[in-house]
Amino acid sequence: MKRILLFILTIGLCMTGCKDFLDMPPKNVKVIYTTEDVKEAMSLFLYATANSNAGGYNQMVSYNLVYYAGGRIIYPFSRYVNICAAMASDDVEMLGFVNQNTDSPARGGYTYRNEFSEIRNWESYRFANQTWKATFLAVGYLNNVLNDLSKVPDYDKTEHERISGEARVIRAYYLFRLNALFAPYDNNNYGIPMTFDAEVTSGSARWKQTDIYKTLIHELTEVLEYETVPKISWNIFYNERIIKAILAQIYQYKAESCAGEPDDWSKAETYAREARDGARIENTVDEQKELNYAPADQAYYTLDKPHQFALLRIAHPGDGGNNYAPWGTPSDPQQRVNPELFAMYDAEDIRVSVFFKIINNTPYWVKLQSRGSVDVCSETHPLFRYSDLLLIEAEAKARQNAPEALLLLNEFKSSKIPGYAGFQGSNVLDEILRERRKEFALEEQMRWLDMKRLRVSVTREALDDDNMSQFYTLEANDYRYALPIPEEAELMYNNISQNPGWPASKED
Repeated sequence: MKRILLFILTIGLCMTGCKDFLDMPPKNVKVIYTTEDVKEAMSLFLYATANSNAGGYNQMVSYNLVYYAGGRIIYPFSRYVNICAAMASDDVEMLGFVNQNTDSPARGGYTYRNEFSEIRNWESYRFANQTWKATFLAVGYLNNVLNDLSKVPDYDKTEHERISGEARVIRAYYLFRLNALFAPYDNNNYGIPMTFDAEVTSGSARWKQTDIYKTLIHELTEVLEYETVPKISWNIFYNERIIKAILAQIYQYKAESCAGEPDDWSKAETYAREARDGARIENTVDEQKELNYAPADQAYYTLDKPHQFALLRIAHPGDGGNNYAPWGTPSDPQQRVNPELFAMYDAEDIRVSVFFKIINNTPYWVKLQSRGSVDVCSETHPLFRYSDLLLIEAEAKARQNAPEALLLLNEFKSSKIPGYAGFQGSNVLDEILRERRKEFALEEQMRWLDMKRLRVSVTREALDDDNMSQFYTLEANDYRYALPIPEEAELMYNNISQNPGWPASKED
């Protein structure tokens, strides 16, 4: 096999630092490779991502997966990341999160007790470390794919655009989400370090966030101009609708940030509308349930039903007893809902029976457990949804004081509440944001990032190490909204500064 495939087939020493994940083979080695070789490397990347196990970044599992630069290729924003983001958000009741389930401790929050001990006060070191390493591992791999593709002797426009489109869109999405998690919302100088150059192996300086967004938007809009029709049986992210959905998410997130520009909301509105293209959202209990899981024998797939737009969905078995999700099962749910959130739902709302189970007058989460097994359904990632696109468009219109925002809000709420008579309140934007919180709870770090961009302050109760109740507070614009740059994975290998507010070393 050729250059990148040699990395895949050899499990090397475990290296750390994003610069190591971007490393190339020695440049004095002559390597001859073809378009088919590069396509195979990209296919293996997609296979590895689709077959991500629920376990951690360095976990070894029994079946075949792809290894690269000392690590395993997985979907970087995995179940683990989503659980950490849920703990950081205001979706769950943290006071009882670590469930001492002596019969099956792995089925409750006890497995995540170490993460809980940090995240209860938003000190997210473990969360940050795993997210950073897995994402830069994938980005380094994609940089190599694109570098190899640029040098093949048998250029073919169709294959080139299908491979390049896939790799560039995935890379842009991963880096956008990583920057949203790690960069301070109000400090332009502290964007993540990144490089698209596979020849650069010495690390990268932190970028200005304005430059990061400019670069990522350029990448995505260039791919939109490709003339080649995607191959449905192979391409996933190289898809006009997905690209526009990502652009809508980018413009929505950056609009009120230090990198915001006057036309961000109008662009978010346009891309969200074009990506949805008039498609309706789920409006029955059964349709709402379908968004919570993927069939066990499918991962990447396109759904033909008109209300669904969740093209990347991963649902794979657990890893033999470790790192199960903390939510429990529908028959035995483990995690309580934040009462403030639960009170927002109307009794007739179709989401109530799908998301919650009431036990002794207390609501518990069952949203991610519709198949009834922690082993199957807790690695589900509905990345791009019509509901998100509708609400992005609605928020963008409200931010621009457009009266159509109310029409979109009523369209959304009518889909969720049978017989809904229309919003009678005065603050349309606030109601749109409430619907975002209700719809996307526990999904893909969405509430955590909304809290960050909306500058939410939170005070909550949780148990300390002595099992004593304590109150913890996260202020609006708190430095802890930007995850700490991992010390072992990055700071000691790359001469960049830590995020403001965080100590240079965890021990400081």
